[in-house]
Amino acid sequence: MRLPCWLGTRSGELRGHTVLLGIEGMQVRLPSGSQLQPEERVEFRVWLRDAPLSLSGEAVVRSLGGDERDRPTGEVDLSFGGSPSFVEALRCFLAELRHTVLAVDPDKGHLDFVLRALGQDYRVLSCRLGSEALGLLRGDDVAVVIASESIEDMSCAELLRRCDEVAPALRVARVIASRSDRADLLQQMVTSGEAFQSLSLPCRESELRQVVRRAVDARSLALDNDRLTLELERVHRRLLRENLYLRRRLEVSAGFAHIIGRSPALLSAFAELEAVGRTDTTVHICGETGTGKELVARALHFGGPRADGPFVAHNCAGMSETLLQSTLFGHRRGAFTGGDRDYPGVFEQADRGTLFLDEVAELPGSVQVALLRALQDREVVPLGASAPVKVDVRIVSATHKDLREEVRAGSFREDLYFRLVVISVKLPALRERAGDVPILARHFLNLHCQHHGKEVPDFIDEAMRALQRYGWPGNVRELENEVEREVVLAQDGRMIDLGLLSPHIREAEPAPPAQKGSYLLIPRGRTYDQAVEELSRALVKRALSMSGGVVSAAAQLLSMERSRLAKLKSRLEERG
Repeated sequence: MRLPCWLGTRSGELRGHTVLLGIEGMQVRLPSGSQLQPEERVEFRVWLRDAPLSLSGEAVVRSLGGDERDRPTGEVDLSFGGSPSFVEALRCFLAELRHTVLAVDPDKGHLDFVLRALGQDYRVLSCRLGSEALGLLRGDDVAVVIASESIEDMSCAELLRRCDEVAPALRVARVIASRSDRADLLQQMVTSGEAFQSLSLPCRESELRQVVRRAVDARSLALDNDRLTLELERVHRRLLRENLYLRRRLEVSAGFAHIIGRSPALLSAFAELEAVGRTDTTVHICGETGTGKELVARALHFGGPRADGPFVAHNCAGMSETLLQSTLFGHRRGAFTGGDRDYPGVFEQADRGTLFLDEVAELPGSVQVALLRALQDREVVPLGASAPVKVDVRIVSATHKDLREEVRAGSFREDLYFRLVVISVKLPALRERAGDVPILARHFLNLHCQHHGKEVPDFIDEAMRALQRYGWPGNVRELENEVEREVVLAQDGRMIDLGLLSPHIREAEPAPPAQKGSYLLIPRGRTYDQAVEELSRALVKRALSMSGGVVSAAAQLLSMERSRLAKLKSRLEERG
């Protein structure tokens, strides 16, 4: 029986095919170039393909087969040292691997002959009637049926036909054993597919073993083919889902009409973007994290005159100065330790296309100078290069900070600001477009149902109201992540209810209604300072509730620095 085998030796790992010879040892045929020595001790593992069954142990190289001049490619005999526990384990392992053969014949002598010929290598079942054979087939995984032409209670053809009805998944290999000279009839049954092979009795044991071996191999190939077909179907379905998912994701790149949302604030921003989308103008997009700045940048690119060129996006935050210089402008081989090849920066990669620079407010001062020069001269100087490289790119930049404030604070160059902010468009936060939450939520529901292969019809009303009530400090990105989480946790065919929502979203308090033209009056019995403190406490509490307790997200909601909010929160908590 040939099975995969792994050997661990002093010279490394070897893989080969094992022929199990019995409980005293086994032979391994190894690939060319394998080095083993007589009496060398090895670790081994033998396993059954496509099944968890395996056997591990230690063995000693007993002899090397093959030609003396080509020993590494020959057969290697291994011995196990005669350990009783190992011998028993090997015996059980062999028993698990043995295929089952069912012999059906009214002649007891023939049944005994089959047992003698096959009993050492196969598990043999026997019976005299066709009805008994069908009963055994229902309760056992039979690999081969050897049916006699002279069965008494039904014809041989009927038995073989009913084998498929009783156990269609077993792919039973059927062999007809006949004592007659009707070779034409037997060949007709083989040709029609009723039998795998015919066998004329009497025959030699070696002939029977050869026929059964072929039948077992044919059955194994059929089962492998079934498994591969099912796996290919699963892969095909998954690829179709992923293709549809990616196509839906890429649709938003074709223009602003595909970006989900109908709120006045969003439509106003789109009106500005569509006006500049058909031009080559430099655009700056501002808005909170997760509002879809890169999505809008892609729509600008694919809806503009550079749609046939590359779109390259780069986030300027969280990188060291040297690495950022190399990433933006490229480097030449040997420019620094580890630079073993030329690297074109994102400017060169985006040549004749669009370069989207996200979080430009995070650029260090020296990189701001280099970026200004690249925008002015339309060329970049890679690290380690002796000459500049001409580039033709459209720049779309973005940040969640106020660049004007960064310029006033001295952390961002004014001349670079005017180069980047030719047209500035602000994307509204999701809390400013609450009417879009149901549209977006259902869009993401359909998208992730396709991606994960699930069927979740909709949200119940209470769940949708909770989604609309929440402040979404992470904006559209947070909403999409939340909906994907709910799709993954939901049961097929069941709607998303409150229990599937994240606790901080489910328990969020409703936002207070806006009151136009109202004045803040200090309650009677309160001083101005007391009223301010109460209002501060209410604002902090509300922001933390909307952000799920995340201080940095709450600081964004209140438009203040995180450190300032943390101090204010601590002071208010100390005062009770």
